[in-house]
Amino acid sequence: MHKLTLSAWFLLLTAVLLQAQPHAELQKKVYPNPEGITFTTPTLSIDENRFASYEEIMAWLDVRARDPRMTCTTIGTTTKGRAVPMYRLHNDTKGPKVKVWLQGAIHGNEPAAAEGLFMLTDYLLRTPAGGKLLDRLDVYILPMANLDGYLANKRVSGDGYDLNRDQTKFADPQSVMIKRAFMQVNPDVAVDFHEFQPNRPVKVHSETPNAILYYDALFLPTGYPNVPQTLRDATIRLMEEPCAAALDAIGYSHFEYFTITQRDGEMALTLNARSPQSSSTSYALSNAISFFLEIRGIGLGRLSLERRTYCGFTVAKTVLESTYAHHKEIRRIVRKAIRQTTKRKDPVTVLFHSREKRVPVTFLDVEKAAPAVLEDVLVLDAREPQADLVRTRPVAYLLDASETRAVENLRTLGLTVEQLDAPKRCRVETYRVTEREEADTPWEKIRRVTVHTEVTPLEKEFPAGTYVVRLDQENANFAVSVLEPEAENGFVSFRVVEAQEGRTLPICRLLKF
Repeated sequence: MHKLTLSAWFLLLTAVLLQAQPHAELQKKVYPNPEGITFTTPTLSIDENRFASYEEIMAWLDVRARDPRMTCTTIGTTTKGRAVPMYRLHNDTKGPKVKVWLQGAIHGNEPAAAEGLFMLTDYLLRTPAGGKLLDRLDVYILPMANLDGYLANKRVSGDGYDLNRDQTKFADPQSVMIKRAFMQVNPDVAVDFHEFQPNRPVKVHSETPNAILYYDALFLPTGYPNVPQTLRDATIRLMEEPCAAALDAIGYSHFEYFTITQRDGEMALTLNARSPQSSSTSYALSNAISFFLEIRGIGLGRLSLERRTYCGFTVAKTVLESTYAHHKEIRRIVRKAIRQTTKRKDPVTVLFHSREKRVPVTFLDVEKAAPAVLEDVLVLDAREPQADLVRTRPVAYLLDASETRAVENLRTLGLTVEQLDAPKRCRVETYRVTEREEADTPWEKIRRVTVHTEVTPLEKEFPAGTYVVRLDQENANFAVSVLEPEAENGFVSFRVVEAQEGRTLPICRLLKF
């Protein structure tokens, strides 16, 4: 493994090879498939170079559903008319159970996410060690969250939306379908399985002009400050660290999830999750211990699919084993986070930035088929947020009676929204928009809005029908994440609530009843 200095690296090439399979022999050499394992998943049990069809997958599930420990349902129907399967794995052991939500393929071109969960299903149903985990766990699996995209090998849904960028604005009905299913289960632990594009070219030292991403797996925990710290800490200690050790044990490489950008002319990596638009954060806002895993794989087709599947399976199995071993502690942690939320213990962090630091990062030298370590890389780590705008947590938010779309989205997020049955005079803080900018975000199909506001305390009478979102409820962290107008992924940003410069917003912060 050779060392490269930071000054030796050039900027990231912008081209992304999404569906091609360059370096096939390199992939086979550096990332060999595991030996001695029989795969019984829908695709890997097919002796053909293709992926399982919808009918084959449903038939596979029907066979497993004959086991009384598996209850198979559907969460709804896609716009293409396909029923989306979800199933619960459980047994009749008495006593409290920890609920675990495992989800795959919300991006449809990430097949190993689903295959790993199918492999886990057989492990739980067909091995004594797997079956024992159900003594303390109820496991809910949504293997193909974006079913239409999965069957078309496309990232987006049948309606063209990135469902993992639609966790609060709910532009796609399938996002609503997934979120309602999740909130109905109300899990204590949640993991979303993804794949990343490994063949992104990076031009480096003149002796290493051709490099690509290296790691088998990238962990994406949330650093979003409106998620209770106790949950963020538990994600690392009880989930990520045991999973990292399990990957080490089978010789698979891992790191924190990153995207590559630049800062002042040098390569910089953005690490970990900071947005409520991503499941890693969105699920944590429901007071679940939550993260997601990225597996090396987009664009590889069936190349290395056994290794990729086994990677996802290993992490999923380790999550269940750690949850089983720490089931009492996990229930305590979740209860503590809920109490902290309902008692309005924390302020609201509206804007923040990630802490800068420098760490070594490994890439893959294509020519030498060997890892290349870049020392002292600048990273922006969302796990260590630095607050830029903080406000006290209000008693509630008030919304004008006209804001029905916002209210519908809040209810999808599991919030109770009431209405005043008579006019009421209240002490509030209002927001007046002082600046407003729009920017195109094609992947979200909207022009995003960024605002600055002036907050003014006053007494005001509100008419009957005004919506009230109290913050003494379990899912209140969703409310503070979407209703503060400056929030990067809030309702104003996504134009769920419209904002006009110089005007007061139809949202108020209620200071007391």
